[in-house]
Amino acid sequence: MTENCFECKNKIEGHDLEQMKNCITKMSDSLESVKGVQTDLKKITENEAIDQFVNTKIGEPSRMGSK
Repeated sequence: MTENCFECKNKIEGHDLEQMKNCITKMSDSLESVKGVQTDLKKITENEAIDQFVNTKIGEPSRMGSK
């Protein structure tokens, strides 16, 4: 069974050692970039936290759905 590389879209069987290193490095960099964006998306600002606290106290549904 032949599979294609996610990075260069060529067959993995045809990769030499240098091409394999390059593709893995590029995929690793892409994953680190995605990880950084996910971390930024998880951060809650001070204003969001205060709004959430106030909305919870007055019975408004949270941004993640009502509890």
